[in-house]
Amino acid sequence: MAELIITDAQGVDRESVADYKLDSAWGSDENDFELTVSGRLIESGSYVYLDGGECGGVVDALKDSLKRGESTLTYSGRTWHGMLANKILAPDSGKDYLTVSGSASSVIGSLIRRVGLDGVFDAVDSPTAGAQTIKSYQFDRYVDAYTGLRKMCAANGLKLKLAYASGQVNIWAEPIAHYGDSIDSDLIDFDATRTWRKPNHMIGLGKGDLAARTVVHWYADAKGNVSQSQSLKGVDEITQVYDYSNAETAELNQKTRDKLQDLQSEGDVKVTVRDDANVVFDVGDTVTARDNLTGITVNASITKKIVKVSGGVLSVDYEAE
Repeated sequence: MAELIITDAQGVDRESVADYKLDSAWGSDENDFELTVSGRLIESGSYVYLDGGECGGVVDALKDSLKRGESTLTYSGRTWHGMLANKILAPDSGKDYLTVSGSASSVIGSLIRRVGLDGVFDAVDSPTAGAQTIKSYQFDRYVDAYTGLRKMCAANGLKLKLAYASGQVNIWAEPIAHYGDSIDSDLIDFDATRTWRKPNHMIGLGKGDLAARTVVHWYADAKGNVSQSQSLKGVDEITQVYDYSNAETAELNQKTRDKLQDLQSEGDVKVTVRDDANVVFDVGDTVTARDNLTGITVNASITKKIVKVSGGVLSVDYEAE
């Protein structure tokens, strides 16, 4: 039985309930939840959460549906991840970019303070993997804090973790888990799309007009390696344009390269792990989807986690790409 804990607007635990319906998601998008609880009024700004885990958030809205004298109250709000996604990491005044380096807990803590959420989040070392290190990292300009933190962690082989406990959201970085073939394929349901030929030529258009406009070219080879040397031509060449009109040459090269690199994944896979798999993925972990009939194997990263509770039963679905 997955009991839901409800706080008051000051974050003090008020009660736990077993009869509720919850739909919560976080990762590449959404980062919100919807909660239906019978006969209970929840204050705006209250927290709802599953104790000790990543599932929870702040109540932002209420929908009251009255039919035949009976009301159904549906609350919605931001997950912890959504709270971060609603904050922006901006460069310091006079600086082009925000850069960081150091111990992961110190870096994350400074970023949390930077966006004014240090009253909610507490940066800690990983409970299982200990202290981690962030090598020099440059954020995209005006990126939201959740996306920025995830990208920073990924660039260092880490994933971002959050868990609510004792009145605060602990936040930390720990190594990405690579599951590969360690999970029995009979315990994973998936829809996989294998893309053999992806965009492999990206033309970046930057600052300037007409003939004076800055233009760069980046190419991917058959293995997805990106460089400025072209190997796929003719019918095998698939070209796209990336328009970044205010970029100087150096920034345009970086952004165009990153854009093309993002398109080099082997395919798309939507993964569902059944309860008897006894595996809990995190956003950022990698999995291998395999069908022995077709021989299709797709390596993918978990991009979204969807937690639902209904009738006391908790289910977890994952999306990966």
